[in-house]
Amino acid sequence: MKPCSRDLLLFTLLAPLAAHADIASQAPTLCAMGDQPIFSCPLNGTAKTVSLCASGDVAHGAGHFYYGYGRVGPPPELTYPASDEQATFTRTHLMLGGGSGGYAYAFTRGGLKYTLYSMSGANNFHEGGLTVAQEGQTKPLKHLTCQAGKFTDTEDDALIDATLKWKSDPAIEKNGLQVP
Repeated sequence: MKPCSRDLLLFTLLAPLAAHADIASQAPTLCAMGDQPIFSCPLNGTAKTVSLCASGDVAHGAGHFYYGYGRVGPPPELTYPASDEQATFTRTHLMLGGGSGGYAYAFTRGGLKYTLYSMSGANNFHEGGLTVAQEGQTKPLKHLTCQAGKFTDTEDDALIDATLKWKSDPAIEKNGLQVP
């Protein structure tokens, strides 16, 4: 067999395995089967995962977004919105020094503001996590970071465009993301 033919045969046989390995290495999510994660990561120091998910065709207004927090497997400990709630998420662009930046997704429920964030920049800097603060306060009550290398950030342009239609959070715009 010619070297070129052998290489093509090996590629054909191994490509599905490589694709499967990539799928297996994605961060776990709390998104329902068939829904798409916008952001998800397992949290350091806990057995919990945090996820922002899209259900249905949100790019064309025929679906909805939802948040989940808890262990992968059983029903999430906290979901937003509840079945009787109208979801109001914000998306705020984060600008950091040195060419770094990111975004923050937030919502308020029961007097608490939940913020998921992802930041990246030079030298392979990538950090994300969850903050929970009293509404109107800047100092978080809880700050949990994502496990390194286990982020899921959507790269789907239609999903990103749908979140770009959300209002920006004025407190985050004014004060920045408050993490300890």
